[in-house]
Amino acid sequence: MRSTLSELGQSLSRNKSMTISLVVTMTVSLLLAALGLLILAQSQRTEKYFGDKLQLQVNLCTKNSLAPTCIGGVATEDQQNAVQDALRGNSQVKSFDIRTPQENYDQARVLFGQSETGRKQLETLSPDSFPVSYFVTLKDPQKYDAVVSQVSGMDGVGNVSSLKELLGPLFSALDKLRNGSLAISALLIFAAVLQVSNTIRMTAYARRREIGIMRLVGASSWHIQLPFILESMLAALISAALAAAGLAAFVHFVVYGYLRDTLGKITTWVGWGDAVQVAGMTTVLALLLALIPTLFLTRKYLDV
Repeated sequence: MRSTLSELGQSLSRNKSMTISLVVTMTVSLLLAALGLLILAQSQRTEKYFGDKLQLQVNLCTKNSLAPTCIGGVATEDQQNAVQDALRGNSQVKSFDIRTPQENYDQARVLFGQSETGRKQLETLSPDSFPVSYFVTLKDPQKYDAVVSQVSGMDGVGNVSSLKELLGPLFSALDKLRNGSLAISALLIFAAVLQVSNTIRMTAYARRREIGIMRLVGASSWHIQLPFILESMLAALISAALAAAGLAAFVHFVVYGYLRDTLGKITTWVGWGDAVQVAGMTTVLALLLALIPTLFLTRKYLDV
């Protein structure tokens, strides 16, 4: 074991620049992979957070509605009953709540009252300007098209809006960020594998005399391979530690230092527990990236 560790130290000393280059490449690729996984966790959290909140809002006609289904003006009681029957009979509808015009007006005062412009806009409106609304919770928030197509054309219905559509750009941005990080990470991981290959080839060439002597004295294949495996594993562990440190810095400064304080009311954000899970996965990935190519390439270059 002492001789193996001595060979490992000599090899690291000879290939210092190659080892540093390998560590840097693997660190960057692992950090990008970790960020991609963290964004994936954030996307799943956001979908779970909105879950039942991904409702449909069905607004009935008011005296000012311009929709073709509002020719008769304010929705009549018969039209309201028809909409309710349609919602109750739809298999995709889990439940729905009714909000009166006064309740919609009070809600608008809360929202618009936060700014001077909003308060001025609200001065021109009265409870009669607001519709009766149905807030529909779906069994599967992804399947809202059938409900929308059923009620949007009914007489007395002014419009139907979906929170899923409003949040679509947010989910789309998260998906693109995740895919971009993982794609760049895959490219850099490929570069890291090539770097491992070059490091082993250069190391084998530099130690060709010692390896020849070891073969002549009957050293086992495992004894010849072990310094190369340890060198790759050491580089992988250092890279994983540096990537974990970068991930921790991102969570501390970006997630806790900015997102949770400024955008905390939009959704629930990833935390340290998610970061630890991601760091564990990237550490396993780093060890596999180092171990698998090393086992194959040492057999190729060392002929053991």
